[in-house]
Amino acid sequence: MISLFTMGYARAQPIPLLPPPPPEKRPEVEKIAENDRMAPKIEILTSELHDGKNVFKVRITDESSLRTREVKYVHDGQLRVDGLFRDQNDVYKALIDIHSPSRIVEVTAGDANGNIVSAFGEYEISKSQDIFRQIIDMLSQVINYFQNLFGR
Repeated sequence: MISLFTMGYARAQPIPLLPPPPPEKRPEVEKIAENDRMAPKIEILTSELHDGKNVFKVRITDESSLRTREVKYVHDGQLRVDGLFRDQNDVYKALIDIHSPSRIVEVTAGDANGNIVSAFGEYEISKSQDIFRQIIDMLSQVINYFQNLFGR
């Protein structure tokens, strides 16, 4: 009987480092311009809406900090109000779930000085896109995101 015996050396493996702690969330300092009597400027960036969930984009600019940023629309016969969340370069986004026959989306913005403005867009709600078109749109949005991130 022949027995084979192999001996190996244990290899040391370094302990992985812990990931860095998340950045501290510093609350945004509210900026109040002294002579700000102008209401915020709203520019609706979304040009078309499809039946179902959509990302609704607007650009809101003002000298003072914004206190109110919301989008209103009708969903299943009820008025629905969703908050707009800051993206980049004064662009704000909201995920809205809109279905035909709803057509109007209203955006309201108010600044720290109490100036409030509303704007609305009227849309033809188109049927949902096929999956191929959705993938193409998503890839297009990813390319646009990186172009905006790194400059053109």
